[in-house]
Amino acid sequence: MKKFLLLLTVLCCCFCSCKDKHDYTPAMLEFSKDAFDDCFDVSNYNVEHDEQITDEDKLYVMGQHKFTHVFVSYGGKALGVWELPCTVPILDVNDNDSSYVDIVPCFKKNGLSSTIKGYSYVKTYKKRVLLQKGKTTYINKESMHKFYEYHKYAIFKLIEPFTSQNSFSPHNTLMSIVNFNCVMDPEDNTNRIGLLSLTNDSLRNSFEVASSEISLPVNYQTYLEIRYKCDNDLNIEIYAPSYFNVYPCGGLYATDKWQTAYINLDENLTNIYNSGTIFPGIINIKILLSGARLSDRDTHYYIDYVKVITGPQA
Repeated sequence: MKKFLLLLTVLCCCFCSCKDKHDYTPAMLEFSKDAFDDCFDVSNYNVEHDEQITDEDKLYVMGQHKFTHVFVSYGGKALGVWELPCTVPILDVNDNDSSYVDIVPCFKKNGLSSTIKGYSYVKTYKKRVLLQKGKTTYINKESMHKFYEYHKYAIFKLIEPFTSQNSFSPHNTLMSIVNFNCVMDPEDNTNRIGLLSLTNDSLRNSFEVASSEISLPVNYQTYLEIRYKCDNDLNIEIYAPSYFNVYPCGGLYATDKWQTAYINLDENLTNIYNSGTIFPGIINIKILLSGARLSDRDTHYYIDYVKVITGPQA
């Protein structure tokens, strides 16, 4: 009996000594839904990019984004992609010091797909924050205000804020002459937007407008960024005048709330270029926006801004 008790005591001591004493209490990083709404500083953009963009409305639009997801990593370890708003648990945190975390704003590719992409036109993603076990550090619009800058290779090829006049015009005047008018945003009298209306009095039940012509390098990553709401679906296409054709890039569903979409163009540009090279490494295009009137009522298309940004593949 004594030997049994001794053996039991030894086993208990062994089990106790094997117990994991590691503290797994996480620090929490909480992101608000609007954390990245005003997160770009463009005050040095002209100097760093040797540009002469002086229009305040264009500069303002360059800084505007609406990201839906965030990628977080800590200590070189990826913690995954999270939909905003979200709370991210982080282990192995030293309570006595602030730490660097990599925070990458993300979006749904082409506005509708399930593919989440990191926004790659950023100079740095590293942010220093105070992480404490059992406590929450908040990342919101205020803490990320003008935190990011565009890297020096990122170039805007089109910036359309729809303030007083716009760079779009009817693509084929034999088919439709309707175009966007620059009007005050009824939800925000400090903002101006593009409004295109198809009514019972319109000569046509559809529209198709084209941007001014822009020149793009084929081997770069290129995105169309658009903030919109519309009563009917909005189609987006590329027109390449030198190739005498129109190439679809997808469509955006009707919505009564403002949405921001990021449409990948470089895949289409490569396909167009390979169909018959005109200029080595460069392709000239126009962005086409089109839509149709609903059968039972007047139909309105609202565009806050359109941007085209390009840069080397990340």
